[in-house]
Amino acid sequence: TGPAVADGRILVMDFVPDKEHGVFGKERVLCLDQETGKILWTTEWEASYAGVSWPNGPRATPTIDGDRVYVQGTAGLLVALDVGSGEILWQHDYVEEYDALTGGYGASAAPLVDGDLVIAVVGGEPDAKLVAFNKYTGKEAWRALPNNEQRGVSPPIIISRGDTRQLIFWHPEAVVSLN
Repeated sequence: TGPAVADGRILVMDFVPDKEHGVFGKERVLCLDQETGKILWTTEWEASYAGVSWPNGPRATPTIDGDRVYVQGTAGLLVALDVGSGEILWQHDYVEEYDALTGGYGASAAPLVDGDLVIAVVGGEPDAKLVAFNKYTGKEAWRALPNNEQRGVSPPIIISRGDTRQLIFWHPEAVVSLN
């Protein structure tokens, strides 16, 4: 992933493969002190990159929002963490909860924070290519778009044109604008 930097902290993710089976291992979030490079905390979880065309990652840059950071692993785990401690506040497993496919690049798009929502490229069913979660509780707020193709790798963005705010998402089938 690319690094995310805020308030003297650098957050980055990596994957530590199992020595026997390179597609199995642990995805990790590391928080480093910006001045010294010292690791302040590490949070990790088991991950399988089986079925991912390029079994390396993670690819999505952490999204920092105040005292929280939202990270998405290649294997399809969205995790909300406390920036100060690395404590897991809530998480969603796209494969388990949304029947998301794991092929292609895996889950690659950084989560987008908009107000009280975290919008993620889930790639699930039914109609869960994009899913918005309450950023405090992790509860699903809405879902949109069928997942007929790969989920895509581009993160969604929000633009304003005139008096209209739009969520723009580019995926393998189209570029879409959502209210």
